[in-house]
Amino acid sequence: MIQEFIQVSEREHSAFEQLYELMVASPVNVTAIKSKDDYYIKHVLDSVYVFKAGLIPELDINSVSTVADIGSGGGFPGIILAICYPHLQITLVESITKKCRYLENVVGSLALSNVVIKNARAEAISESFDLATARGVGTIKEVYNYTQQLVKKGWLMYKGEKLNQEQEEFKLYTSKRRLKSAVKRIETPFTRSYLYLHY
Repeated sequence: MIQEFIQVSEREHSAFEQLYELMVASPVNVTAIKSKDDYYIKHVLDSVYVFKAGLIPELDINSVSTVADIGSGGGFPGIILAICYPHLQITLVESITKKCRYLENVVGSLALSNVVIKNARAEAISESFDLATARGVGTIKEVYNYTQQLVKKGWLMYKGEKLNQEQEEFKLYTSKRRLKSAVKRIETPFTRSYLYLHY
């Protein structure tokens, strides 16, 4: 299904299938999405489309080594990025313990040696990362405020319909911190606004 939008290797497809089985079998409710079609479009493709389709030219995944996935939840986009880009060292930051146990099971089952899980709030993390990803975890201003100490290069935020309003609220920060931004909106096969905020 997603192969009409991005290239997927046999290794990646096998891992995506295994992840789906782990997700639907989990006693921890990490997503409302249960159908396989929706999983592939709304979780897998949404997580990686911006990179694999080169939607934001300023965002080159090959120049990124370390990623913090903030509020990782069910592991989207962090787990998907770890599968597709083995060169990345990814830290899944999740404050809810039972979700961390789920993520530990996924990482172990998929043998993802490039993933570390932190059961903590972003404010408590002392390391720094090239890129922070945030999907469904607060406004631009909120994410920036509690992750600015972590980020060396930029943030990729997966946003919805309120992006323009959030950007307006964040405008003062952008000028003060000399931050640049790039946005890509897509309407099909799902609706999403990707915001890359960077130095």
